[in-house]
Amino acid sequence: MTIKFDWDSRRRQGIVSGEMCDTIREHFSVENKTARFARMRGARWAPNRLYAITPTGRFDPGLYSDIISYINRSGYTGSILATSQFNDNSAPSYNVDADNISKLELDLRDYQKDIVDVCLQKGRGVTVLATAGGKTLTIATLLETIYNNVDKNFKCALIVPDLGLVEQTFSDFIDYGVSFSVSKWSGNNQLNLGTNVVVCNLGIIQSKNSDTSWLQDVDVCVVDEVHKLRKGNKVNKILKTIRTPHKFGFTGTMPEEQIDQWNIIGHIGSVIYERNSYELRKQQYVSQVKIQVLKLDHIDEPQYILYPGEQLNPTDKYLRELEFIKNSSFRNNVLAKLCNRFEKNSLIMVDYIDHGFILQKHLMSTCPNKKVYYIRGEIPVEDREKVKEVMEMEDNVVVIAISKIFSTGINIKNLHYIVFASGGKAKIKTIQSIGRGLRLHKDKSQLIIFDICDNLQYSLSHSAKRLQHYKKENIQYGVQDIKEKVNKEEIGKESGTKKGSS
Repeated sequence: MTIKFDWDSRRRQGIVSGEMCDTIREHFSVENKTARFARMRGARWAPNRLYAITPTGRFDPGLYSDIISYINRSGYTGSILATSQFNDNSAPSYNVDADNISKLELDLRDYQKDIVDVCLQKGRGVTVLATAGGKTLTIATLLETIYNNVDKNFKCALIVPDLGLVEQTFSDFIDYGVSFSVSKWSGNNQLNLGTNVVVCNLGIIQSKNSDTSWLQDVDVCVVDEVHKLRKGNKVNKILKTIRTPHKFGFTGTMPEEQIDQWNIIGHIGSVIYERNSYELRKQQYVSQVKIQVLKLDHIDEPQYILYPGEQLNPTDKYLRELEFIKNSSFRNNVLAKLCNRFEKNSLIMVDYIDHGFILQKHLMSTCPNKKVYYIRGEIPVEDREKVKEVMEMEDNVVVIAISKIFSTGINIKNLHYIVFASGGKAKIKTIQSIGRGLRLHKDKSQLIIFDICDNLQYSLSHSAKRLQHYKKENIQYGVQDIKEKVNKEEIGKESGTKKGSS
């Protein structure tokens, strides 16, 4: 009885064969929840299950340790053979003693030292450190230690999600006083291979006009916000061409879907360190947080039925509800009253550009004593930075922001309130958005989040999912019902959107 591991050097993948192969493959698979809907849209061959290992036994090398762990847990007593070629693609330890971890301008917290130490000893892997835990400083110290103790000429590709994080990471590294040379590569900056570290964004390395051949020969690859490496993304193919086994991923939270977790582990390595938000809050490394759910009871509701016997499909019903929410004067007035009560800075998260414009117009007319800004994709990085500077220096500022832009990687210490104005149920967006306000500030005792829920079909369902996320993160929350008042002038007038209408 033998399980064998081989290495496919052309595809840069491992191959498992022999005893238990089918059982192993089945273990590393999940139900394809979208299969039924895909078939409804004409995809006849949508599989019932999604696999991290192909039918021929191929898998991405970072998954090797997890496969071995599963085999050992299963009680398998036969032989396990791995070719030398496969073993050569495991990441050797850097063999740097914890006492030799380099120091930068900011002192490391104990858990940050532990992260750097485990990265050096393991040689590769994923660190899950809650937002506001100091991932950037930890990454800088890891690279500084490699520079000072291993190789002054090392080359590193540090991949971040977007242009804003390219600028912020580069700026942070300079502020930390790193000794290694660092440059930026983005649509605004030319590639400079003369530096030790190149900070680049996902967009530039996935562009068809970019030459990414240099990535094959880097000594270290670091992927920040690694949860964005979803199965099927183009960046996975690029990561597979990077020959170095020294790959590190950092994130505040792993994806909810197991297949996406295996994808990250396959390309980067196993999870080697975890510390959640509750632990950081308990040790007072980040601000305390409280959530107030505002459950809005609308008089009217969207028309989910076109005419008797003809209902909208689920997608169109959801979109109809979204349009109703965006344009609800009751809802927008609640948000305006809320903002007018804030004495400190607030961030309103929205998912759709038109929703942001609606809120910006409404708040500018109803909150005359507030500075109101709207951050979206078309706003240049330099202007976003100016808004952040205003928030750090002043109070009474309201920033409306698209959640995809502000839910990850943006550091604002002088932020006291966050409003979730678009709902949604995604775990990463919810938890990462909370992290925007967890950084400590001299005038902040706690972060207060207002979660807007509507008494509508999809909003209620998504709110229930968000409450589950809050419970898992050990965040206290309360629920307050707010009923829409009947406008006496409207009584007696016909309305096509009254509850119960069809």
